[in-house]
Amino acid sequence: MSRAVEFGGPAAAAPHVVDVDLAAPGPGEVRVTVRAAGITGAPPATARPLPPATALLYPGAFPGGGSDFAGVVTALGRGVEDVQVGDEVLGFSDTLAGQADAVVVPAGHVVRKPADLSWEVAGSLCVAGAAASACVHAAGVRDGDTVVVAGACTDVGSFVVQLARLCGARVIGVAAPEHHDWLLAHGMDAVGPAGPEGEPAADLARRLAAAAPEGVDAFVDTLGGSGADVADALGVPAHRTVTTVAAGAGDGRDVGGGLVVVGGPVAQDVLAELAELVATGRLQVPIAGTYPLESVREAYADVDEHHPLGRVVLLP
Repeated sequence: MSRAVEFGGPAAAAPHVVDVDLAAPGPGEVRVTVRAAGITGAPPATARPLPPATALLYPGAFPGGGSDFAGVVTALGRGVEDVQVGDEVLGFSDTLAGQADAVVVPAGHVVRKPADLSWEVAGSLCVAGAAASACVHAAGVRDGDTVVVAGACTDVGSFVVQLARLCGARVIGVAAPEHHDWLLAHGMDAVGPAGPEGEPAADLARRLAAAAPEGVDAFVDTLGGSGADVADALGVPAHRTVTTVAAGAGDGRDVGGGLVVVGGPVAQDVLAELAELVATGRLQVPIAGTYPLESVREAYADVDEHHPLGRVVLLP
């Protein structure tokens, strides 16, 4: 038997831990004993509705126990050659089964963990890191650009800021004042407080324009809402405006002319590159807190209520 986080069932209002059978890997699969599993977004089956970004990143996949994980390979299915028993790996579960003592996934969903990468960071790197990488690539960020990041202190936003800087861009962000010092220390060139809820897009655009008199080349919105309207007011081309939130069912349609980045399968080379960037100190992943698996309710409450800067991680 093994333990896994479940949403729904008799305690539908909160995630909880249940006993499950320890599955054997099928052809092309590996079983990983989980050492760390990061939390992204709010729990999927709470009394409160999912944040739009979370619902989009995981379309139709709930209930489940999270995607990110890191651990040690303990069993191989038939035909697996690139991974060996005993390898330390990080990866993702597209069935959201990562918050568990053990998880079975296709071998193509894991990469080897660099020795210098902590379990906590390795287990919380994939979803937010891959989404941020997709945003930066979709916006065509390049050396010399000025890039605005709305929601710069979110899980995805904190990655976007750093990845854009690694591309050579100047980064201007919108974030809560308590997170400004960290952002400025990790690549943000200028940062401004978010306005009140429902603030007109034109007002935010005026504040951002004052911080970027030379103009804005690309706009990444990790919060949704009026991001496309703000970008339009700043004169950012539609093909360089990216948001992680889509209208409707998240079917990949444009939002106000901007490109949409939807969570999905993560390429191994992207995950390996992110892991190497962190291991070599070029990318920072703050850890806001760790919880044992049995304290999953408290962990999700921490994320949902406090919106910490950094990842909250379960340690089975």
